[in-house]
Amino acid sequence: MGEVIPRGFNRGITWRHPLVCAITTAVCTVLAIWAVVAAPVSSPVPGVSGLYIAAAVYVPVALWFGVWGCFAGYLSCVFMGFYLGMPWEFVLVWSLADFFEGFVPLMIYRSLKLKPATQLKRPNITYGLTALLALDVVVSAVALVNAFSEVFIATFIVGITVLIVQAAIEDRKTWITWLVVGVFIASMVSGVFGVGAMLAFGDIPMEIFSTVFFGWVFGDIIVLSTIGTILTILLTPYIMKTRVYVRRFFS
Repeated sequence: MGEVIPRGFNRGITWRHPLVCAITTAVCTVLAIWAVVAAPVSSPVPGVSGLYIAAAVYVPVALWFGVWGCFAGYLSCVFMGFYLGMPWEFVLVWSLADFFEGFVPLMIYRSLKLKPATQLKRPNITYGLTALLALDVVVSAVALVNAFSEVFIATFIVGITVLIVQAAIEDRKTWITWLVVGVFIASMVSGVFGVGAMLAFGDIPMEIFSTVFFGWVFGDIIVLSTIGTILTILLTPYIMKTRVYVRRFFS
């Protein structure tokens, strides 16, 4: 899909960018609190959800709104941490996990001059696969709630398989980049910062680092490969045509 920039669009920073950041922060904060407080998903440590729904939003909003989207991810985690009563010095560092989960993919996309979406070649098939991804994340949540480990692993495999199929039938560069950068690298970066901060501040012992780390990363991979992909497919073409879409880092 070619990038359409209507005549008269202001490429500089405008009042719309901080406004979008504020709105996105509010949405991400609600999702973050719901994931770790209200969602019935068990976790080995407080403040971590086995299926962190908010992570599905961090990469898309970074690719849509640039650093403003990254700030929204960071602030949402800060507010969630304060809501849970965590020490402020820990929260300010720990929340970098959600900032860099969006910022690293943003840097890679912008440095390679890649767009987050292209015109779909086989929209009917792709939308069908998108519906399958929606079902997959629901099954993942049910599996986590009921401790069905085998089913949870199966949903992980299904999500990645669907993305590979999409890469085969659509623009390979776009979908492989999303799979590698927007899903795997983003999840790994978030896990390194988030679980690393927990270890550094003494919230978890070294003995369970790998358990928490892989639980964090796998959970993020599932929501990014499912919900994140759905958001990218359905909303990106429209957002790219608006005044709030950021083509570089801040404007």
